[in-house]
Amino acid sequence: MRKRELTKQELIHFGSSERFGNMARIVVVGGGLSGVASALAIADSSPEDEVILVESRAQLGGRVSSIKDPKSGLLLDNCQHACFRVYDCFLQLLARCGARDSIKLQAKTDLPFLQVGGGRIASLSDGRLEPPNHMAGSMIKFPFLSLSDKIAMRKVIKELSEMTPEQMSALDDLNFEQWLIEKGQSQRAIDRFWGFFVLAALNIPVSQASAALSAFLFQRGLFGDAHAFDVGAFTSDLSDSLHPHLLRTLEESGVEVKLSTKVNSISKENGLKVCLSKEIISCEKIVVALPHHLTGRLLSEFSEIVEAVDHLEYRSLIGIHALHSAEVLPKSFTFAVCVDEPIIQMLFNKNSEIDEEKMPEGIGQWVSVPISCGDKWLDWDDEQFLEEYRRVVKGTYPHLWNEPDSFVVIRNRKATFAPLPGSEKYRLSQDLIAKDGIYIAGAWTNTDWPSTMEGAVRSGLLAASSLLNENWNPEKKWRWWPSPPKRRDDSWRTW
Repeated sequence: MRKRELTKQELIHFGSSERFGNMARIVVVGGGLSGVASALAIADSSPEDEVILVESRAQLGGRVSSIKDPKSGLLLDNCQHACFRVYDCFLQLLARCGARDSIKLQAKTDLPFLQVGGGRIASLSDGRLEPPNHMAGSMIKFPFLSLSDKIAMRKVIKELSEMTPEQMSALDDLNFEQWLIEKGQSQRAIDRFWGFFVLAALNIPVSQASAALSAFLFQRGLFGDAHAFDVGAFTSDLSDSLHPHLLRTLEESGVEVKLSTKVNSISKENGLKVCLSKEIISCEKIVVALPHHLTGRLLSEFSEIVEAVDHLEYRSLIGIHALHSAEVLPKSFTFAVCVDEPIIQMLFNKNSEIDEEKMPEGIGQWVSVPISCGDKWLDWDDEQFLEEYRRVVKGTYPHLWNEPDSFVVIRNRKATFAPLPGSEKYRLSQDLIAKDGIYIAGAWTNTDWPSTMEGAVRSGLLAASSLLNENWNPEKKWRWWPSPPKRRDDSWRTW
């Protein structure tokens, strides 16, 4: 793969750095978001080095991808994905890859909650007050919590917003529900507010979630910057939104991308080697950007990694796609949280997300349902899910109901790592085995973030930063990459 020529600015920058005296070969194992971010960051920061990315699948993006439905031939997302404006590094990656059009972001935070059966919708939205009180106006009017619930929540919101990183970390051995109860939160407030956001963002019930990571979620997300929770929707299926942009940008940056190529082993004998089925690649550095169980399998000779990944668990995601010949949700419906619904937790109107030219013909309405932490329902057959979907949608909008022409259930058994109490100590640093020339990445590693698209990209950048001997601050943008979008940024689309 021909390397790109350095710009004048880069020649000045790199000319003063001793580490760029000789070209190095760096292999990144894994083409998910963490691996792509790491490979691209290394190529951008050290364009004289040779970077090779190896991915076992036929496309990039990892678990943020689509699958082809054998019956309809449609590409369906493995589960509904959304991003938020607070996903700085993920959005920088999209901008670096020329994929701004793949996302449209809310101009103003609007989080609708739906009363199933009654059809009432009430939204949490930001107002004129400064964080953490920017949602106070909509919270006062929020009908699904009592006045006493809201009064009790004010103290907790204040405490969470003022919590230091050290205070958060000290909560890791507690589950968040236990902590909330100790702080005087009612079960209704836990179920309808705190618990929903934990389940949706951390993919784990509030009763099982680390209080530390839950506290981070609310401080950094909902009660942080007033714009943080502006929701972003993909404008096509996930694979189309990501893969072609990621692949083109990597190749244009001089990264050699090997798709549909499995890494069998890594050897340290007589220098680092990545062993593929048909070739062995000798290299100076390796970034292993894989889910934790695959990392443990590939790096089994490192006891500290094996011990850590053996303590980490997964939680599943279930994605439902219901394709109707006519509308079953109102025209103005974008998405909504289904209050008090354990299975049909949210409804997304894909017609409001997907660009018209990308919408398959013959679909009146495409409804997507994400089921977070769906472990207890993995063995359900599709008809059981259809019964629940019919009960919720038909029961709420009976005058619009029509049976779906297609109803597809996608089960992702190892979707995210489980942020259980006590799990923080098993989230390893990206440079843990750097002395051997090997770095690790993946949303499960130590990023301080949950297992999200943002966490994955951050992990890749942290691995790249360590490999490049750069002291990158994750709260700053990655050098050479565009800044993340602010509100009223005309270069990004609005939802």
